[in-house]
Amino acid sequence: MGRKQQPLTGATEIERFAMRLRGLRAQRGMTIRQLAGRAGYAHSTLSKAEAGRELPSWEVVESFVQACDDDPAAWRSAWAAASVPPDEQPESAPDDPPARPALLARLTPRARWALALLTAVVLISVAGTLAWSVSTIRGVPPSANEPQRNRPQTDKPQSAATSSASQPVATPTKWRALNETHPVPGVPADAMDPIRSGCGSPDVVDRVITLDDVAVRLPDGAEFGRLRLRHQPACTASWALVLGPHSPQRAVHIVAYRPSDAVSAPSVYRGEYSSSYGNMLMTTHGCVYVEAFVETPQGRGPTARTRCA
Repeated sequence: MGRKQQPLTGATEIERFAMRLRGLRAQRGMTIRQLAGRAGYAHSTLSKAEAGRELPSWEVVESFVQACDDDPAAWRSAWAAASVPPDEQPESAPDDPPARPALLARLTPRARWALALLTAVVLISVAGTLAWSVSTIRGVPPSANEPQRNRPQTDKPQSAATSSASQPVATPTKWRALNETHPVPGVPADAMDPIRSGCGSPDVVDRVITLDDVAVRLPDGAEFGRLRLRHQPACTASWALVLGPHSPQRAVHIVAYRPSDAVSAPSVYRGEYSSSYGNMLMTTHGCVYVEAFVETPQGRGPTARTRCA
């Protein structure tokens, strides 16, 4: 008998993905060794894929899912979501810090007076900074006043080409939509899957940078998640990543655009994912921007759009 699998808590995207793999195999009533016979991989490789300690390669996932008579295409976005580093995942709002009346009670009157004085100084400083910001914003181009969360999410310096690409660009009146291109690792091209092409795969994802980050909203105006313009300098290619609570009742429409030659790369996703991504466009021919909107039974949400970079 094989070793008993360790239980998973679903604390990480990789664990949640492994739990889905376990559930799929359990639904089919197969042991790991039976699955290995159908998938063409060693049982140790498939067991490791279910362990939840590291993300298996897409090739292993694809064979695993096919051996369970399921559609690999329905798993692609979930696998891509698990490949996103934890520091790139959407952050939840921090809880309010607990009040500490006991600590204040232990302070001497002199210490409480000093604390109150320090608080007043901080408030005056913040008010002065806000007043300076308001006076500075007047007359400055909108691109310079974007909220910090809409600025590039990377600690790597942007190239001169990236910086100049933020200038306004002419929008074509007619776009040429590209069908998805079969990925060839090491040879990136327009309309390829960024993960399967190797430009955004887990082994290089730490070198992928975020050029822009904007909110995606539902038809009622509530925030669904974030739309990110992702870029791989080594591939000179960009694509969209949408983070949010996907479901079969929500169709996430994604399009990448390159205005210089009026090409676009559309895609749409439904399913139980925490993210989805679109096909990529090369930036060697000009800047790229991405759009996304969510379609629900209540209607279509507003279109979110990043800058062209």
